[in-house]
Amino acid sequence: MKPSALLMAVCVLLGTATVARPPAASAAAALTFAPRVVPAGARPYNDEAVFPRKLVGVVDGTGVRMFVRRATTGGRKVNHPVAQAQYGLSLLNSYRLTHDAWYLTYAARQGKRLIDTRVAARGAWWYPYPFDFPLGSNLNMTMRRPWYSAMAQGQALSLFVRLHQATGNAYWKVAADRTFASLRLGYAAGTPWVIHTDGNRKLWLEEYPGPTPATSCRVLNGHLFALYGVWDYWFLTRSAAAASLFNQAALTTHRYVLNNFRNRGWASSYGLRGDAPTEKYHVIHVNQLLHLHALAGAPVFATMAEVLQEDFSAPAVRATVTFAAAPHTGVRFLSTSNGAVTGRKLVRLNASSTAPVGMRRRILGQPGYWYRISAGVLAGYWVQEVPRIRATRRPVSTAAYFAIRSVRMAPGTYTLLTPGKTRTVRLTAAASARVSAFGWIDGRRAVLISAGSSSGWWLPLGVGTTMR
Repeated sequence: MKPSALLMAVCVLLGTATVARPPAASAAAALTFAPRVVPAGARPYNDEAVFPRKLVGVVDGTGVRMFVRRATTGGRKVNHPVAQAQYGLSLLNSYRLTHDAWYLTYAARQGKRLIDTRVAARGAWWYPYPFDFPLGSNLNMTMRRPWYSAMAQGQALSLFVRLHQATGNAYWKVAADRTFASLRLGYAAGTPWVIHTDGNRKLWLEEYPGPTPATSCRVLNGHLFALYGVWDYWFLTRSAAAASLFNQAALTTHRYVLNNFRNRGWASSYGLRGDAPTEKYHVIHVNQLLHLHALAGAPVFATMAEVLQEDFSAPAVRATVTFAAAPHTGVRFLSTSNGAVTGRKLVRLNASSTAPVGMRRRILGQPGYWYRISAGVLAGYWVQEVPRIRATRRPVSTAAYFAIRSVRMAPGTYTLLTPGKTRTVRLTAAASARVSAFGWIDGRRAVLISAGSSSGWWLPLGVGTTMR
């Protein structure tokens, strides 16, 4: 039997999949991450969602996105460079999908506002925040106006590059050139700056630059959003300087994500400066690493995303849990961030049954994943996910790859899953399959095969499977 025909199965064996880990620190110095060309649909900010053909959110009379918060801006509408860049990028994505000039017109207005409010310094353009901004959590720092951010610089850069690509207008290319220049200028007292090199000789694109590099926050999502801008500029210009900057920022990501941002079995940290784990940004981190996998053509970043997703996946789900004929215990906890048990309820089932759930998540201090039952005799209780005992028949907590990813299977017996069905086969030789997503099905980590006769079936990961 040919290997492609053998990809009709998944192992019933349970266990942890063999996952390629990042190279050891001793090999890190030899690493390079070169930017790669990717299809339009795999570029950051591009998806299949079309914005409503109307202005949304807080905007001014010209349709430019604004920011208002009573405690920060006194209730006044003020410019917000990241909000304007992000709105422009979303509008451009809708233009890409529809070719409706309305979207392009309003995307251009976001870009023009950024240019009109720029500060020119050291041969570069900078986009100031015109308000003081106290940083939350444990960062214990207030950004004093005007302040600057690598995230704003990088997302503005992405916007200018894509406006130039959409229009051919040199106006946007000049803006992109001047903005990219800001990401090559290190710390200088008394002038705008957003990048620096740390004690490990790793380059940071700082979302929140402090008074000095030593007091900066090293925020992961801001670093990666800025890195997207560097990639966009490289894609437009094939600049050697952009390729070098991309490599340096990617090396920083490689060095720190699993070593410093990761919190095993829980959400990753927002920043490195005394900051706590954050569920919201953990989900963003996973998506960003999947994009970086594509932009750098480096499987190691997909591995990082998979590790983080196994640690903690987005809690909200709409699914049905199947209960085997067996005793089941529902548990109540003090909170999801405090796993102290406050109540239990035992239910004995003589036949299999189902119940709807609205949440699947980690409970801090408790092993594994838990479902919160939303109806039936265990409504309001949590039950622990156990393969074939309490699990969903449909895939949950899934994430899609933006680049080619594959799984290799050693010789053995495998059973592929799809909702309500299974297929079993014995492999007499090792085989590989291309996969397009990962998640959980029947309580097991799995990948979605996307090519060959087994396309559309989920392969649970376990003994004998290796991601590539």
